[in-house]
Parts: sequence; structure tokens; C-alpha cells
Amino acid sequence: MLSAVPKWMCIDLHVHTGASPCATKDMSPWNIVRMAQLENLSLIAITDHNTAANVATVMQVGDELGLVVLPGIEVQTREEVHLLAIFPTLEAVLAFEQFILQHLPNIANHPKVFGEQIIYDACDRQIGSIERLLLQSVMLGVEEVGEAITDYTGLTIAAHINRRSYSLIGQLGFVPEALELDALEIDKSYSYEGFIDEFESLRDYPVLRNSDAHQLTDLVGNHSMVLLEEPSFMALKKLLLSGDLHRIRFR
Repeated sequence: MLSAVPKWMCIDLHVHTGASPCATKDMSPWNIVRMAQLENLSLIAITDHNTAANVATVMQVGDELGLVVLPGIEVQTREEVHLLAIFPTLEAVLAFEQFILQHLPNIANHPKVFGEQIIYDACDRQIGSIERLLLQSVMLGVEEVGEAITDYTGLTIAAHINRRSYSLIGQLGFVPEALELDALEIDKSYSYEGFIDEFESLRDYPVLRNSDAHQLTDLVGNHSMVLLEEPSFMALKKLLLSGDLHRIRFR
């Protein structure tokens, strides 16, 4: 059987829904998938703060409308470092979510202060909310979170690593030796060349640009182009592990 011919595909591995208190209410399943398709994205990942509450619903809508949606979570570690955890299956992300919730302080959300944490159905109706505050750190260090992501078969990506706050470099100033990263993420404020000039020691890592979308307009234009055989977790993992940095471009 012949392998599929690799194609350049536009991806975005950092998208929030209204479950994240810092996201807008219109970050609902249908809105996200439709906007992603308008942007010609082939693959996205849903990565809310410390929860996978809306992942299944967005994946369902993606299946209905023809967009590949990967399950994920953005974890805030004890050091206030944000790590993206991307998984191959819904079962894997839900198991990882239970692990994270065991280490997330049971502090109630105050919607008027932090924002609502909305759960949607597949028709974009608001069917509930998350009572525990998600915008806080789990009681685990970066190395412990990274190890857990690997144990639950996920990929570990250091989120918005160029930022001064909530990033691995901004909080720690270095990559811990025991933290196995599959990729780094930079935001739209940096070019790849500018990033490498400033962070020469990180040049051997695959670097992706994601939107970190908290509102629908964030999904416009802030993506990576990757050369994949198909839009899937396994094809993405194969690319990141290959070390072939020429198969990643910025849109």
C-alpha cells in the first residue's frame, strides 16, 4: 500500500472554548469549527485551561463538518508555566483531565471576577458551567506535568514561550533537563528568525505558531503550515519527532 503524498496543511494547536474564563462566549463548538474552516485549517486542537470539558463536543462538530479536532488541555504548572498537552484520543485526554483535577485546588470560580466557564452542547447551547476555578496552577511542577503528559500518550508543547509571563522561559529562564518537549510555541509577535536570534539555545526544537485563540478573530492568520501525510495526531507526532524543521513554516 502506497503512503499518502505529504501536503502542506494549516494547523492551530492552541484554541480555547468558553470553558476558559478568559475566553469569550462565542468560542462555541460550531463557531470555532466554522471559523477554522474559513481560515482553511486542516487540523486544530482544543486546549482549555486545566479542563477538557468541551473537547468531546467540538470533536463531534468537527466530525460533522469535516474538520479534524485533536483533544488537548493547557495546563498551568506550579511555577505558572503553561504547557499544551495534545492527545491522540478523547479517552486519553479525559483520563489526563482526571489526573489534573486531582491536583487542582478546589477554589470556586467567581464569574463576575474571572469570567464564566461555559459548557456547550453540539448545537452551541450553554448547558452548564464549571464551578471550580480553572485559571489557577495545579500543584505539580513542570517536570511532573510533562512526565504525566507522556504517560497518558500525549505531546508536550511549551506554550507562548516568547512571552514574559506564563511561559517556560519567562518563568524559569531555561528548559529543565527532565522536561521532554515535543515542540515550542511562539505567538504572532515573533518571526521564527527573530525567535532563534534571541533564543539560540532553543534552535533544535520544532517551533510552531498557534493562535492561542480566546475570541473568534484570534483564529485569523496566526498559524503554522506543516507538511503532513494526513491531518492526524500520528502524522503530527511523526513530524515533530523527525527533527525535519524544513517541514514547518509560518503562515
